[in-house]
Amino acid sequence: MTINTWLASSPRLMQMVRWMYAIGFLSGTYTHIKGILAHGFLATPVPPAIGVYWDTLAVLDPLTVLLLWGRPKVGLWVAVVIMGSDISVNTLVYLAGYFGPPAAHMVPLSLFEQSLFGLFVFLTAPLAYASIGNHEQNSTIC
Repeated sequence: MTINTWLASSPRLMQMVRWMYAIGFLSGTYTHIKGILAHGFLATPVPPAIGVYWDTLAVLDPLTVLLLWGRPKVGLWVAVVIMGSDISVNTLVYLAGYFGPPAAHMVPLSLFEQSLFGLFVFLTAPLAYASIGNHEQNSTIC
């Protein structure tokens, strides 16, 4: 039995994966909305394009959760793109020293946690995508 076959035969496991994604992306939503409410839009000392990207995640993160449940194959693609771009942007911001000089051999805990979640998404998304049947993709609520 391949892992794809195993995942496809275990809808409960796939539901758990989706819930993990939802928790991760809703945590991101909370972080971005909290920052906007506390400091306003584009309030971080980073280039405007990065600030716009971060503030936009307050909408994109919950949209990803909705897509994961309503249009799971699309939601998985969006989840992978968001995690790849967000980890890249946050790593660039850290290495560029926008919030202080980077410490040798140290990574901020938030970036480490985000990277672990990103790794989970990158490893499970292809398996989850392959396990989603056409009947599930065409449904409005899974």
